[in-house]
Amino acid sequence: MTPEEALTRGKSYLDEATENITFDEFTWAFEEACRGVAWVLDALAEPPDATLDLGPKGELLAPGTLERLLAKVANPPKAARVVARLEALLAEVAGIEGPDALDAALAARSERVVELVFAAWELLDACGTRLGLVDERLGDKLVLTDPSPGRVGSQPIRRRTALKLLAASSVFPLAACRKVERDNRPPRVDKASAKTSASARPTAQPTATVRAVTPLGGMHFETSDPFLFCAHHFDEYPEGNDEMGPNASLAGRHLGRDFAGKDNWRMYHGREVPGFPRHPHRGFETVTVVRTGMLDHSDSMGAAARYGAGDVQWLTAGGGIQHAEMFPLLRSDSPNPLELFQIWLNLPASDKLVDPHFTMLWNEKIPRVVEEDDAGKIVELTLAAGGYGDHTPPSPPPNSWASRAEADVAIWSIKMEAGATFQMPAVSEGTERSLYVHEGAGVRVGDTDVPNARRVQLDGHGPIELAAGGQQTEILLLQGRPIGEPVAKRGPFVMNSQQEIRQAYLDYQRTQFGGWPWGENDPVHQRTKGRFARHIDGRFEEPT
Repeated sequence: MTPEEALTRGKSYLDEATENITFDEFTWAFEEACRGVAWVLDALAEPPDATLDLGPKGELLAPGTLERLLAKVANPPKAARVVARLEALLAEVAGIEGPDALDAALAARSERVVELVFAAWELLDACGTRLGLVDERLGDKLVLTDPSPGRVGSQPIRRRTALKLLAASSVFPLAACRKVERDNRPPRVDKASAKTSASARPTAQPTATVRAVTPLGGMHFETSDPFLFCAHHFDEYPEGNDEMGPNASLAGRHLGRDFAGKDNWRMYHGREVPGFPRHPHRGFETVTVVRTGMLDHSDSMGAAARYGAGDVQWLTAGGGIQHAEMFPLLRSDSPNPLELFQIWLNLPASDKLVDPHFTMLWNEKIPRVVEEDDAGKIVELTLAAGGYGDHTPPSPPPNSWASRAEADVAIWSIKMEAGATFQMPAVSEGTERSLYVHEGAGVRVGDTDVPNARRVQLDGHGPIELAAGGQQTEILLLQGRPIGEPVAKRGPFVMNSQQEIRQAYLDYQRTQFGGWPWGENDPVHQRTKGRFARHIDGRFEEPT
């Protein structure tokens, strides 16, 4: 265990603590703040304890645990006061029995919990300063100082290493994904058609090459600027009950924070219906692609939607919005599988505080282009963003980075028949491209054989050929010109500095980003309701 690894673990816990604050899950926020501080103290110990035992996750630390860790640190920065405040609250609630009683006790102390979470972040910042750690993307900036990457970015590295990388002009990636089955194939594109994206230039430049191949793992996948994050959700939900929740036992689940995947499905932050109840965002966009199943949207501006089965919702959070994303189990006589990707796309500083806005890209309007290679093998492209030849998807929201032609943003799903070949078109110089191979038996990218479940980062802006292996292959393309600004991320907010992040939390506590006009935090629409969207301006639409 190195100090960098211990600090990274602490940062991960504090990210979770910050997120749980915004879901009003104060017990878990407090637990994660304590664990985050424990790992920060371990990073300062000499040497760090590779077998640090904090007990099972989901339980508060035993009183005295942090004090024992503090005793191993010489001259700990800012730590004694933070540890004393955490230990005081641990002692207050140590005798409370039952999760409901503990939740109520910590909810009554919610302001103290929030203050302690931010005190823990300040301790992490001080630890990064003391250890001389930096984040790769920020060059000479200390990890988690202003501006901070929060969860976004690579794990901390030594200042000397970062300066070497910076001197070598390395390109540093940021933080995203997996599958789409369609039944509405359009006419095939003639093989002689132009094969350039909307922003590509006719070119004779050298072909692109593979810069790096890295494994995909877990639910979240690495992305590069301008993308921040991508989560793949795949849940085999059972039949629904009368409330559109699972008609199955919920025993053994941590309701309110169920990410474990028991029986191949999760309720995430939902307690009756799976999904993500009311929570805020500021400073970026969510692009949500629902491949199977349905999602119910409700927000603080009074807008609502139900969408799924290939639909895409593109939400500009801008200056601030609360929304709920629930997964109603509409069928009571058969299972309700759900598959979706949520991609976070950054906003430049000039647009971080624009008015919230969402656009629906209905399945029926999203271009699907079928190509045939020289051997008659089929390749199908699904274009959520970024054109191909004469095919252009619906426009993103007006203030999106993707609405700028020079940003060269593309989000494509590429489905390749076994053995099919396809030439990725050239892009504008400076555009970053990542391919996520998420289904099949692997693919050859240029001269590189790539197994399944891998991210491929491309170098250069020329074309490059893909050749599928012996099974149907699916690839996600995330492409765009980097925004190139500092990224500060804490929980659901993405800004350019930690001062702006703190302001986001203050603004949210003061205004609730417009309040919450719904009767509950986890609203779902009527079971019989079809796909629809009611926008902030009152406009109503249904797919046609």
